[in-house]
Amino acid sequence: MPFGKLTWTGLMVVAFGWAVLLSAPTLAMAIAQVSGRAPLDMAGIGQNLILSGFGLALLGALQSGFGALDQFFKSILERTAKQMEAPKPTPARQQPVKERAKPLPKVVERGWLKDRAYVLFVDGSVEIDTLLGRRRFSSMQDAHEFVG
Repeated sequence: MPFGKLTWTGLMVVAFGWAVLLSAPTLAMAIAQVSGRAPLDMAGIGQNLILSGFGLALLGALQSGFGALDQFFKSILERTAKQMEAPKPTPARQQPVKERAKPLPKVVERGWLKDRAYVLFVDGSVEIDTLLGRRRFSSMQDAHEFVG
């Protein structure tokens, strides 16, 4: 993952904080001699620089991470919008009217086969109510085997 400017700035502040922390006694005496004031708490300043630097680095990493996530969702939304605009091919509709235009054979018998209603026609075919809906079989034996 590429780091942004804020992350690199935070890491540089951390490095500077470590440099201050490791050279705290010497640095505190040098600053006190040059300025003529009491020595500063350079160890505390170094620790604060380290913590602040890590905070900046974390903030920069989160910013770039959420930026990548934002780009991902934008691309998904754009792709979805393009698919919505494109006309979808309509599947050929089945026309049950033509199927029913054929004359049905004469009904010979109506009854029940294992708690399922059936209709037996003159040509020997059978229509029976199944779990999949009404189905037509070429013989009563086929219907009986299907129902079980």
